[in-house]
Amino acid sequence: MERMTYWFRHAAEPRAVPLARRFAAQALSDWGLGHMADSVTVIASELMTNAVRATGTTDPKPGYQLREALPSIGVRLRVSGPTLVVEVRDTSRALPRARTPEPDAEDGRGLLLVTLLCERWQSYHHPSGGKVVYAVVPLTPLPVAVEGAPPEPLPDRIRKPRGESRVRPDAALLTRLERLLELRFRRLVAIRA
Repeated sequence: MERMTYWFRHAAEPRAVPLARRFAAQALSDWGLGHMADSVTVIASELMTNAVRATGTTDPKPGYQLREALPSIGVRLRVSGPTLVVEVRDTSRALPRARTPEPDAEDGRGLLLVTLLCERWQSYHHPSGGKVVYAVVPLTPLPVAVEGAPPEPLPDRIRKPRGESRVRPDAALLTRLERLLELRFRRLVAIRA
């Protein structure tokens, strides 16, 4: 596939994230790569979210003056040879690092998702300031159905014996439930006392 590049820039505010998702989906559609949209839009979304948090505001509706003062962040999609590269640039010099969030944490999983969806991701300081975080995604061909070929069989289901539990308990969830029940029990005892 020949080399193709699309850019999108926006103020570093939360509204940039869904706009970047739409931009990525449209670029992939233009290039005939719409079948890759699910994973690439998630990558663009997660990297843009990190850029907004690193350099902008998390206020969902910043006023005009704040929006004008915000730095610009950008996403670039680039196809070259057998890969698609999703690059996000912002003005922060702090390079991102993947972390392992607590089980009940509401954030901190973005780069873990990116790691699962791409071949590799890296970051570097841009010569003109700020940083670039990029993810490399191998181009996948469109799924092709061979005419006259029998459909692929579904995997066999394995029946579990009736006495065996179908749900495996999550240790972290059980620990949180124990704490919650203990707190409620203490409050109940305090109310009766």
